Amino acid sequence: MITVEQILNATNGGLDIILSIYPQARDCVHQKNKHFSIRNERTPSASLRQFNSKRYGAIWQVTDFGGEGRGENAIDIFMRENGYDRSRFNEAILKLAAQFDIRDELDRSVNRPEIRQREARADEKDGTRSFELNEKFTDAELKVLGPKVTQADIDALHWHSVKWITNVKDRKVTVKYSTEHYPIFMRECVIKEAVGDQPEEKFYKVYEPYNCDKGFRFSYTPAGAKPRFYINGLAELKKAYRDFNAKEEKEWNAAHEDGKPYKEQKLPEAVICSGERDSLCCKSMGYFPLWFNSETYQLSVDEYKEIMKYVEVLYNIPDIDETGRRKGRELALRFIDIHTVWLPEKLQTYKDNRGKPRKDLRDWLEIHSERKDFRNLLRVAMPAKFWVQYYTKEGKMKTEVDTACLYNFLQLNGFYALHDDNSAVTQFIRVEGNTVMRVNVKEIREFIRRWVVDRFEDRNILNLVLNTTKLSPAALESLQEIDLDFTNYTPDSQFFFFANKTVEVCVPTVSCPDGLKEYDPGADSLHNFVWEESVIPHRYKALPDMFRITRKEGDNGQALLDIDILNVKSNFFGYLINTSRLYWREETEVPFGDDREASAAYIKAHPFRIDGEGLQPYEIAEQKQNLINKIFTFGYMLHRYKDYARCWAPMAMDNKIGEEDECNGRSGKSFFFKTLSFLVNTVKLSGRNPKLMDNPHVFEMVSQFTGILLIDDCDKYLNLGPFYDNITSDMTVNPKNNKIFTVKFEDAPKLAFTTNYVPQNFDPSTEARSLYMVFSDWYHQKTEDNDYRETRDIRADFGKTLYDYEYSEDEWNADINFWLQCCRFYLSLKDSGLKLQPPMANMVKRHLKASMGANFEDWAEGYFSPDGEHLDEFLPRDDVFNEYQRFANVNRITMQAFTKKLKSFCILCPWIDCMNPPDLCNTGGRIQRSVMVAPDKRKTKDMIYIRSIPLDTKTDATEQDHCFSTEDEKPF
Repeated sequence: MITVEQILNATNGGLDIILSIYPQARDCVHQKNKHFSIRNERTPSASLRQFNSKRYGAIWQVTDFGGEGRGENAIDIFMRENGYDRSRFNEAILKLAAQFDIRDELDRSVNRPEIRQREARADEKDGTRSFELNEKFTDAELKVLGPKVTQADIDALHWHSVKWITNVKDRKVTVKYSTEHYPIFMRECVIKEAVGDQPEEKFYKVYEPYNCDKGFRFSYTPAGAKPRFYINGLAELKKAYRDFNAKEEKEWNAAHEDGKPYKEQKLPEAVICSGERDSLCCKSMGYFPLWFNSETYQLSVDEYKEIMKYVEVLYNIPDIDETGRRKGRELALRFIDIHTVWLPEKLQTYKDNRGKPRKDLRDWLEIHSERKDFRNLLRVAMPAKFWVQYYTKEGKMKTEVDTACLYNFLQLNGFYALHDDNSAVTQFIRVEGNTVMRVNVKEIREFIRRWVVDRFEDRNILNLVLNTTKLSPAALESLQEIDLDFTNYTPDSQFFFFANKTVEVCVPTVSCPDGLKEYDPGADSLHNFVWEESVIPHRYKALPDMFRITRKEGDNGQALLDIDILNVKSNFFGYLINTSRLYWREETEVPFGDDREASAAYIKAHPFRIDGEGLQPYEIAEQKQNLINKIFTFGYMLHRYKDYARCWAPMAMDNKIGEEDECNGRSGKSFFFKTLSFLVNTVKLSGRNPKLMDNPHVFEMVSQFTGILLIDDCDKYLNLGPFYDNITSDMTVNPKNNKIFTVKFEDAPKLAFTTNYVPQNFDPSTEARSLYMVFSDWYHQKTEDNDYRETRDIRADFGKTLYDYEYSEDEWNADINFWLQCCRFYLSLKDSGLKLQPPMANMVKRHLKASMGANFEDWAEGYFSPDGEHLDEFLPRDDVFNEYQRFANVNRITMQAFTKKLKSFCILCPWIDCMNPPDLCNTGGRIQRSVMVAPDKRKTKDMIYIRSIPLDTKTDATEQDHCFSTEDEKPF
């Protein structure tokens, strides 16, 4: 246990503790005559000084002249200010150790035995061990075993202090001597007592508590003597039983001269402990301990019956770490009469000498070391058996439900009431491992009924269950409430729960180079709970990587990423590749002309190719950029962690440029998010309603367990502005017929949008919050209004509907592996500051075309025709504005809106260089000229100047074709 000396030495003689309690004393540290206040007083009356203590050396103390006027050291002050009396001294020490991270860990350079070697004698065979024992334990050795352990306790359980012990191997004898910092203990374990001529059978258990390698702390000698099944302490319990009854029988016979025979009595109790030191601590409290040689030891029915021959009540005190709790529940439910003692949860708030939460009986006794404290533990112990039977005054057997034991039984089987501040209705749950299921009262009653039937209990027990009112909804409100952590992520990792295992995807490191850690379901090292419906109902098996993305730095310092496709075992990967093939027509149609068969043969030979034959390098680069963006976005949406610096909403759009108000669609955008919903709890809202956000209950289906909120198929006029706060801050939910609650930012879902239209805004606020995705028109619908040769959907590429009933487990596993690899890729870039956007050229063009409109485009193409007279001329802005109004027959357009449309046209038009060249503008960014507005009258007006591209520098036909994706969209 941490000592006072260690606390004071680690806190500058207690000064750090004092200043944490009285920060106002900081100015008094180096000023001897300065005082500070520890209460509301006019004149400060407390002083701080350092003095030399005979026991602890230089320490600090506070003297309160407004109080008792005596000096107090840091520990005394801490106890007084926190309401600890002297009986809680050990508790205060442990609290301080935790607060200031003070540890007393084993040190290999200190905690080691003295080792000597010599040649083996002829009588010393390989594999044998010999030893010499000390006469008794030292006080220091007793403290190692427990705070109240005495020599009498040691003797009762046949422990010995070892002076030295040898091991013979390869004709060399290694002699290990115990030291002050490395004690060695040995227990004499009786298998069979001597009977007649049969000698006693026994073995020795060697215990090295300070061995830094925990796996080598225990050993046994002689080799092979320890039986496979052995309960420590049982031999001592039997002897105690015999001695007790021998004494009682002697007293009985002395008091009963009538010859009435004595009936043997059981001992009051025995206690199953979790290890050597716990058992000695139990013995020091005056009780008979039993313990096993490992936590995984399975107590058999015969062994249990054997123990119960000797005691009335059998207690079990498991550790309260995950393994201990699990084994404690298992034992309680196998033998329902065992009374389980659960150490208080508060124990884990204290740290042991390694800085880890305390968990066992010895830890508890270091804080509460009185026998009355131990008796109190046993007093609240309960069995899993939830009924009691007794005889009435009339001599009739009566059976009743023990309410406390009933709820204990339910808790042992994982039934709880879930703590939820956002709901007024009690939610009953059942926890199995780390999986949580919602249950109702009827299911709870049915569970108990089935349990009684399966155990073949008497009919009166079944009737008791069927008739009891203690399983009513009102009564079950008293079921143990539990607060579970459903967090399935850390800032650097994401958990995925499958039917056969849990996988943690993380940033690849030296200890986990592939970035994938696997856990068995409900493993003790897992502390993340998951709803049953969120468990992915497929079996996971790791497959080789399907892609490799490399990164290098460009000439101007920007990050350049490239992707190598290693295999396309995942159908979803194939779908992502094809939705990224922006130049599929240049790859699969243009080279083959009207030869449809040759085109089809090429597609069949290259169904999922991102670097198709015949494509220009810049086209391949754009397609790869598009694919990497989708992989990055998929991984981002899988990582449930939300970072204020990286809170984006994916916006999936079509790459194809169409006419104004043309709705393309059918490109596979929604399928991207449908697939995500297999892994992440998703709420989908229809974006077709432009007044969606006018509904006060729009988010009523959202909870802290929602991972994605998808606004699907957004209308052209849906205002995305009201969603922005929900992307970057808390989310307020207003359910119908329930109270409003707030989902904190870190628990709120990530938002996403799909739309067939170009976004109305590309302003900085939208840009900061958006993670764009561009989908090619590889998947499309042939109609009379377009020039597609065929209709192609996702099913056509794979010959089946993905994720339908015919989808095989191997196909699921391949997709799951790809999804996890996407998540890993995102995590690998999480701290890089990169936000991987897709090629946005067509998106900008679509936005510009939408902002000017077809009517304006028709007018501007004619008015600013290369053959006209309005290029490279100073034109009065209001005259041009009036010309457009007359052409379009509109009068409700503003000059600002007109100018915005004109700027969009100039950016898109291939024969125009720019509007209002900077070299012609004044310092205010305007072009102004004096013009004749009437005979003999001039006026300064704002001008428009549209500068054309000189003929010798205009783009050639090929580049013009690249700017517009179809013949109909070319300017001429």
